[in-house]
Amino acid sequence: MTKPNDSSRRDFIRNSTLAAGTAMVAGTAAVAAEAKGAKTKWDREADIVIAGSGAAALAAAITAVTAGASVILLEKASAAGGTTAKSDGGFWIPNNRHMRAKGIADPRDHAIDYMVRYSYPQLYDPNRPRHGVDEAEHALIATFYDEAAPAVESLEKAGALDTLMFEIPDYFEHAPQNKAPRGRILFAKTQAGGIGSGAEIVRRLKSWLTAHDTKVLTRHRVSAILRGEAGEAIGVEATTPAGPVRFRARKGVIFATGGYTHDPKLMLNFQPGPVYGGCAVPTAEGDFVRLGIESGAMLGNMWSAWRGQALLDQIAESRSVPRCVWQPPGDSMVVVNKYGRRVMNEKRNYHDRTRMHFVWDPVACEYANQAMFMVYDQRSAELFAGNFPIPDSGASAPWTVTAPTIAELGKAIQARLDQLAPTVGQLRLASDFTAGLADQIARFDADAAKGVDSQFERGRHPYDSEWHKGYTSIARSGTRWKVPDRPNITLYPFQKNGPYHAVILVAATLDTNGGPVIDPKARVIDIHGRPIAGLYGAGNCIAAPCGPAYWGGGATIGLALTYGVIAGREAAARTAA
Repeated sequence: MTKPNDSSRRDFIRNSTLAAGTAMVAGTAAVAAEAKGAKTKWDREADIVIAGSGAAALAAAITAVTAGASVILLEKASAAGGTTAKSDGGFWIPNNRHMRAKGIADPRDHAIDYMVRYSYPQLYDPNRPRHGVDEAEHALIATFYDEAAPAVESLEKAGALDTLMFEIPDYFEHAPQNKAPRGRILFAKTQAGGIGSGAEIVRRLKSWLTAHDTKVLTRHRVSAILRGEAGEAIGVEATTPAGPVRFRARKGVIFATGGYTHDPKLMLNFQPGPVYGGCAVPTAEGDFVRLGIESGAMLGNMWSAWRGQALLDQIAESRSVPRCVWQPPGDSMVVVNKYGRRVMNEKRNYHDRTRMHFVWDPVACEYANQAMFMVYDQRSAELFAGNFPIPDSGASAPWTVTAPTIAELGKAIQARLDQLAPTVGQLRLASDFTAGLADQIARFDADAAKGVDSQFERGRHPYDSEWHKGYTSIARSGTRWKVPDRPNITLYPFQKNGPYHAVILVAATLDTNGGPVIDPKARVIDIHGRPIAGLYGAGNCIAAPCGPAYWGGGATIGLALTYGVIAGREAAARTAA
């Protein structure tokens, strides 16, 4: 999947933004313009008004309050925390203090080289200035390296956060540019000293704000950005159960409202293929996309997202799924498409695997991998029991399809697809699906016997086997299966006799990460590349500084915390209007 070059991409985004703005300003544009040249009646005011209450918003608020600014946070849901509170809670921070304390070198040039290579492989050239990318994209990545560790340390110094390091590999750990593939992932430390989830991040940051007389006003959805005579952001209007409320921002307005995962129209028109839902909270509806357009903001990265594969059965129940399938468990397991063929290394990271769902067949005029099928035998069902999506030992799960033979498994999968047609459409397995799956398993079995995946290098790289170490060192108690000591622990031949099992996977998101473009000071820029005075952004509601890449576990919250801190600092330093 490629993107246009920088100049053509900017022209496309600028033209799209202008066209979209013409079509979408009818709603709240009148409200936005009303503040110009008129004496606005304000219901409340503060130095800084922040929309959102996840990691980016809370980090921005703490930084601003520490700098002496007054802050109001507005959250449209009935509870604070956003998608951060629902997440596993890791945050990817290069050259962090834990790495430095352990003597793990993470030099600036090498780290930036890795990030650019992963984010923009179609532009990457180590022999050109800025590794071949445009100045704007390079500056956002370089700023992240420079500011990420200090941002987290500033939150720790303030007493709002305590962290620990989790040494698992980055998502492109084998890239030659990656000189520090382990150690960049941090977690909030719980009160008991353990690894905290995203809810712990929210609890700590929000508790700090509460102790400093700064509250989150829930059920306040920002519906307009109010602007002054010179076009600067001077406040917002929010819809509440009691009616509209206007908040004056003397220094700046910061948006950290999440992506657009749960706006079907935006998903249909901007995503590169069929995406059925995601892990984001239901309030992730692209508010800042529309408000940014109305403010003249440049849009970027709109086709991108933090991606993951989800269970079609769960999507059918709710577009906001509890979790994605981070790594398909099992060694006697394959993931195949409608033709019964593998199309990827099943043990690579969820973000990059999910992009395979968007492969277009120009002859059949279809997404050949629209749905994929994780197929495994009874041995994997027992040995890997309880590793999602394989159910606990002795339990069943509504998303599992089971049959005594491969041929009957194909029929059972098609029957389930027919049941789920209202969600996935009239999706049919190929007429030779069963034959294709049988041939695929035979090839896989031959590779597994040799310990080498001749198709997709499964198990060759450290990330592939990372998640197997814990449950392959010994056989699970109470099971008849033993785990042999072999070089490639990700491969094992299928059992010759059933039963066999399958789950249906479709593309989903953790959340999208496209929207208004920011500069290295977290200022939102307009379609001419100029900062919009008083307007800042961070988190999933903006065009992510990483582009379409997922550098490592926690990149989403790492970027959110970092640019949240930058936004809070820059807004607090601005002269009050």
